[in-house]
This record gives sequence, structure tokens and C-alpha cells, in this order.
Amino acid sequence: MASVIPPPPPSEDQTTFSGDDDSRPHSPYSNGRMHNGDVFDEDEPTEVEDSQYSSYYGYSTLAPGDMRCFCRPTSASGARDIGIRLGQWFVINKDQLFSGLNVAIISIPETISFAVLAGVQPVIALQSTWIIALTTSLLGGRPGTISGATGAIAVVISTLVKEQGIGYLFYAIMLAGFLQLLFGILRLGKVIRIFPYSVITGFANSTGVAIAISLVNFFKEQDVLNGAEEMGTIMTDRVPTRALLEPASPLSFAVAMTPITNKMPWLAPDVLICMGSEAALALLVCLMLPKLTRMIPSSLVGLVMATIGEYAVVRPLGYRTSVVQDFPSIQGILPAPVFFDDRYQMPPASLETLRLVYATAIGVAAIALMESFMTLSIVDRMTHSDGNYNREALAQGLGQLVSGALGGMGGSAKIGQTIINVRNGGVTRLAGVFSSLCLVLIIFGAPEIVEYIPIGGLIGVMLYVCLNTINWNSIVCILSTLFPQCLRNKFNFHSKIARSDVFIMLMMTAVTLYVDLAVAVAGGVAVALIAYTWESGLHLRVEREVTEEEDMVTYNISGPLFFGSVKILEEMIPNEMLQNEPTNVMIVLEETEVFDWSGMVCLKELHERLIMLGKAVKFSYITHTSKRIMEKSSRMWEDVHFMDAEDIDLDEEMVIVEDEEM
Repeated sequence: MASVIPPPPPSEDQTTFSGDDDSRPHSPYSNGRMHNGDVFDEDEPTEVEDSQYSSYYGYSTLAPGDMRCFCRPTSASGARDIGIRLGQWFVINKDQLFSGLNVAIISIPETISFAVLAGVQPVIALQSTWIIALTTSLLGGRPGTISGATGAIAVVISTLVKEQGIGYLFYAIMLAGFLQLLFGILRLGKVIRIFPYSVITGFANSTGVAIAISLVNFFKEQDVLNGAEEMGTIMTDRVPTRALLEPASPLSFAVAMTPITNKMPWLAPDVLICMGSEAALALLVCLMLPKLTRMIPSSLVGLVMATIGEYAVVRPLGYRTSVVQDFPSIQGILPAPVFFDDRYQMPPASLETLRLVYATAIGVAAIALMESFMTLSIVDRMTHSDGNYNREALAQGLGQLVSGALGGMGGSAKIGQTIINVRNGGVTRLAGVFSSLCLVLIIFGAPEIVEYIPIGGLIGVMLYVCLNTINWNSIVCILSTLFPQCLRNKFNFHSKIARSDVFIMLMMTAVTLYVDLAVAVAGGVAVALIAYTWESGLHLRVEREVTEEEDMVTYNISGPLFFGSVKILEEMIPNEMLQNEPTNVMIVLEETEVFDWSGMVCLKELHERLIMLGKAVKFSYITHTSKRIMEKSSRMWEDVHFMDAEDIDLDEEMVIVEDEEM
């Protein structure tokens, strides 16, 4: 039986934890090593400071790391002891459980909207959500991350569903899962290193804006479509037909602004006022309750208060707003392999099928990995701990594969729900697992649990998600950079950053909203690399020195020598200067690194230019890294004289002629 870690915190002689590794807490205040999702060694003691146990109610006091929940296995004696321990376990882990329940509830309407966007039945999207969420919560590299169907994936697969049919979709999702598994097996998770913070921030900001824009759809009427119940619309007897039609997705040209630009009429003023009031109430609770207590997730309380307002105030006054019950049925059936499911007509597994689905599969895999990695990166910063990106790729791939095999539309990590989960204290695997199990219970057992929640309450909670998803400090940094010095001083904006970072963030937001998430990430990384290459090339310096006898000149080169700086070096040492130099020339490379072929060719051409002018050239103080690169192309350097350090007379008096850029 697993017993809880009881308060007060352990004393100095109780700093070790028994049981399996996943049950051991870890935090930035702990001396135990747990990086990249790895667990403790069994015999390695872990010291935990008292501050970790100062409160069980704030996410900042919960220990992030590779944990299932806050407990440790010990023996139990009798049913009464088991009951007491279960009660204590619930008290200590209630943040994980409540946060999981809250995330499951707010995921339902969003997931339905993604199903409409993809052109599939809502149950397919909901099935994908709980399958991927359960798999990644159990096996992923970042406890606390929430996964499921996303808008980016929905847009990628929509064309395939429309043109080829649902059967080809399942093949594409399974192939995408295989590609993600291969990505993890090859341990390519380190690619996250080339994602600059400006790209990650731009992704978060654009996601928050996209979610906010998509909420406009809830305040508009929609036409009744053929097959409305299957495609996300339904007629009620008292409320105009509405749907989550074409929500703002962070992927697809012009879809982001559809909720604002479409010609659909707004709801009646009285309905708008009621829905707006419920949304404002839920948002206010989400913002204010954490200042009073963190015992219960504020977003869950916000939904409860909005529901009470709907049935205790709005309806008794003779008005009515939409509730979850007014939208497509979320009642599901037990999943079965699509190859044996009579509901689907699967095409044959052939090369022709592969030809039709491979492009979509690659797109799904790429988008899923990008979204998941950037979400993990944000959570790493929130919890001050490291996730395992290779492990996450494996878990996401397995979830994708299982989702496709059981009739799902795939998915990835969901940044909005993940941030809410972590802020509500859901930093262990228990939160994600319980969220997926709650979703299973709602879909297969009791969909009535959420059918009476008003849409206004969900709008308020999703606005809270937006507020937490957007990085507001980045907006201050952007303004500080764009404002002139006088305005920065006037408004006390002293957070200026590089203009290239501002451009990347703004470009990421715009391109993600209007074009494509993959294009936005690739473009952001490309701009960042170009900016870094340009700035690094400017760090190259050349110092020219001659002896008093003026019989030898020395060029001390410092800085990186690569394709981005070779042109600068050529401009610093032009042929006109070399013609008038002494006969003996020494080039000192002690403070420079040769990084690529361009750098080597630049040095070789400099040597050849000096030889053609009749100079005696020697290279000295080659760094170990540069020497190792140059030795691999030793044939290039057959006629070049390299001097060892002991051959150089450092005491020979030199006269500095020029100590600036040339």
C-alpha cells in the first residue's frame, strides 16, 4: 500500500525516500539529480528543503520532476489504515486531481471545434485526445504536459479527409506516429537547442491570440448544414443554431480571422449580455481566487459559478444561453482497431496508399514535434526543471500510432491546457493520467456530467487560458525596443532587446496566424540563425604588429573564422596592404577558431596571396579545435608552414602599428 509523505517535512535524518523512483519528489531546491526526465539512482539520497513542503496548494511549492504522485510505498495494517492513507493521499494530491478534472472539462468544446475543422466526427477527436493524453502522461518526458487533438493537426489533415476519406487519415496518423518514434529512437530531441527564445515566445503569443479570436464564433449565429449533427452544428428550440465552425487555428491561411471576418450575424443582444456576463464571472473567479486560496483550481470554480449563474439567475429571468448539451453528442463507443471496425472502410495497405498519405503524415509529425517541444520548453522554464525531449517524442509517437490504429485524428502537446494544468499544481503524471481518465468517463460513461455547463463559462476559462499563454513580458520588451530613448525613459521601459528578436517574435505571431506553424518556426529559426551569423562575423578582429627592425610583421587574428566572417577578414587584410609589408609574415591564430571549410579556404588563400607577393609566411598558435579540423584536410596544407609554440620568441620586441579594424 502506498502511504503519503506526511507533513511536517522530513527531518535531517529522514532525507531518503523509499519505493520506486517515480514516487520521489524533486525540485530546484533538491540536491538529487534528475535531468532530462531521468530518475534517481536507487541508492542516491536526496535532500529536500523544508520550503518544499511549506504549502501543498501552489504550483511553485510542488516538486516538478518525473513523479507519478506525492506518495511512497510502505506496508499498511488493516482496512482502517488503508482508508486513512487513501484520505491523506487525496488531500496531498488533490491539486493533481482537481487540475486534471478541470483540464478534461475545458478540453471538450475545444476538441469538438478541432473535429469540425478537420471534417471528422467529434467523437474521433475526443478519442484521440484521451488516447494521446494517457500515453504521454504515462510515458512522456515532461510530467504535467497535457496532450490531445490540436488545431494545427486538424488543418493539416482536413484536405486528406476531404479528398480521400477517413480511412486514409488513419493510415496517415499511424505513419506520423512511426516517424515520431523514429525521431525519438535516433535521439534527435536535441534539435530544440536551435529554437531561440524569441521563436518559442512568438509561438506562445500566437497561440494565445488564436484561441482568443476563435472565441468570437461563440457569439455568432451559424447556418444549419446538411448533416449538422455530425459536422458540429445542432438546432435547439430556443437558441439560434451555432457551432464551433472554423475556429481560429494556429495553422492555415486566413482561417485565423474567420470568426471576425465572416458574415454570420451576431446573437441577439439579450443572449450576448447573458453570455458575456457568465464569461466575465468565470474569468473574474479565475483571476481572483488564486489570490485567496489554491486549494481548488480557480478555473474549475469559475465553471461552477457560471453554471450556477445560468440556472439560478439567467433562466429564471426568462433567458437562455447555449450549454454543452446544445452541441454534437460526445457519447462514444469503445474503440476497436480500424481494420476490424465495421464503421470504416479501410483502403488496402499498398504503395498507392502510401503515396497518398505520406505528405500529410510528414506534416502531422513535424507539427506535432514542434508544438510538443516548444510546449515542453515553456514548462521547463515554469518549473525550473528539465524535460526529456527524446522520451517525449517516443511517447507522442506511440500515442499517435495507437490513436490512428483505434480511429483517432492524432494530436500533440496543448500549450494552453498545459499552462493551466501547471499553474493549478498539476506537475506530476497523476494530473495528466487523471485528466485522460476523466475524459474517458465523460465520453463513455456519463456525458451528462458536462452537458449543463454554459458556453459562457467555458469562454471565460478559455480567456484565462489565453492570458496565461501570452508572454506579457515580451510585449514590454517589444515596446522598449521599438520606442526611442526619450519614450523609454518617460514610460520607464528598460527592457530593450535585440531588434532581430523583436522581428522574430512579431513574424512568428503573424506567420503562425495567417500561414503555417511549420513555416513560422522554420522562418523564425532561419532569421535567428542569420542574425547570429551576421553578429558573430562582426566579432572578428585583426591586430597588426611589426618589429623595431621592420623585418617581420605579425597579424593576430581573434574571433570566429567561418563563412560569415571570411569576407570581413579579406577586407581587413587587402592586397594593397600586403604589398608593402616586410618579407617575413607571421599569422597568429591563438585567439581564433576555424569552424568550417570557408574558414580554411580563407586562410589558404591568404597564404597564397602572400606567397605570390614574395613573402615568407608562417602560421602559429593553432588552437586544438582548429588543428583537429584542419588535419582532416591535410593535403590542403602541404605547402603551409605551421610553427609550434616553442619555436616562437615571444620576448622579441614588437611595435604595435594598428590596433583597430582595418
